[in-house]
Amino acid sequence: MITLYHVPRSRSMRSLWLLNELMVPFRVVEMPFTMKALRSPDYLAISPAGRVPSIDDEGFIVFESGAIAQYLCHRYDPERLGRRPEHPEWVEWLEWIHFSETMAVHASYLVQQANFVTPENRSEAVVNLERRRLRKTLEAVDRRLADREYLLTSGFSAADVAVAYSIFMGDLYADETGGLEHLLPYYERIKQRPAFRASLPTVADAQPA
Repeated sequence: MITLYHVPRSRSMRSLWLLNELMVPFRVVEMPFTMKALRSPDYLAISPAGRVPSIDDEGFIVFESGAIAQYLCHRYDPERLGRRPEHPEWVEWLEWIHFSETMAVHASYLVQQANFVTPENRSEAVVNLERRRLRKTLEAVDRRLADREYLLTSGFSAADVAVAYSIFMGDLYADETGGLEHLLPYYERIKQRPAFRASLPTVADAQPA
C-alpha cells in the first residue's frame, strides 16, 4: 500500500492524479497546510524540507513530484504511463515531466501573490512578469501539440499528468491560455479523464501551496 502525503490544491495533486491513473492501492494522508504540521519532526523525517508531495511505498520514501512520477512509473507502469530507457521517447518523457516544474514555478508566484501576500504588499510588477513567463511556457506546450494529441507521439503518459497539472494550476490564477489553438483542446481532453476528475480539490479544500 502506497501512502501519499497530500495538501489539496498543491503540487501533490500531481502525484494523486498519477496514482489514480495507475490504479494501484494507495491511501492519502491529508496534511494541514500549516508550518506546525509540515515542519513537525515526524514529517521532516519523510520530507526534509517539509513540503508535499511525498510518498511512502512500504517503507521506501520518495519526495519531489518529478522523482515520484519517475519512481511510480518505473515500478508500476513502465509501458503505459512511463517510458523505459530504451524507448525512443524516454528522454522526451523525462524532459516534459521536469519542464512541468518550470511551469509550476511561475504559477506558484501568482498563488503567493493572491493568497499569502497582504494586499498592501502585493506587487503588480511581479504578477505581470510571472504571467508573461507562464504564458511563454504555455506557448511551448502549444507548439509541441501542433501535430499530436498528447506530448508524446506514442500517446498519453505521466508527462501529460505533470504538464497538465501545471496548466491547471496556472489556470486557477491567470487567464493565459487564450489563442493557444493546440493547448486548449488538449486541456479539454485532459479534463475529461476520470483520474483527473477524481483528483480535483473540493470547494472546501485549502488554498494552493
